[in-house]
Amino acid sequence: DGDMEFSTPPLDLDGVPQLDDDHFVRLDPAYLRVAMIGHAVVAGVVVAIGAVVTALVGHWLPVLLTAVVLALVGLSAARSVLDIRRIAWQVREHDVSYRSGVLVRTVETLPFIRIQHARISRGPIERRFGLAKVHINSAGPDLSIAGLNVDDAERLRNVVIERAGELNENP
Repeated sequence: DGDMEFSTPPLDLDGVPQLDDDHFVRLDPAYLRVAMIGHAVVAGVVVAIGAVVTALVGHWLPVLLTAVVLALVGLSAARSVLDIRRIAWQVREHDVSYRSGVLVRTVETLPFIRIQHARISRGPIERRFGLAKVHINSAGPDLSIAGLNVDDAERLRNVVIERAGELNENP
């Protein structure tokens, strides 16, 4: 008759390797300083605009609006502190993972076999603080990890390229 029975038995999850929280690497502390400098610049611009508008209008409403916007900038800075302290990455034998989020926690894992390219970028502020961002492109979602010191960024990029190349040559 030639009919074959099709089945998909459940996978035993006890045998699947788990991510180990102890092996996640946190971002360089300088990245938090860079983020706070960005928030301070925004706050300075808000105060300057508020002062100019208040002087021109001569009314209390611009002062109130400036205070509200400054409070929002302060909340954004506080959120950045919490977010940046949570962000971390981990390299395992077959993949690289990225953890982020405070309220909504996310872990992205990218198998080396799907990785096509990895590069490092450094803007002027990142260069000043010795930081870099690693961009990993894959056949699927891409992954970017900012706030790495330059040595870690280069090591991560090199490992990703090496492991992806090995696995793509010998699947």
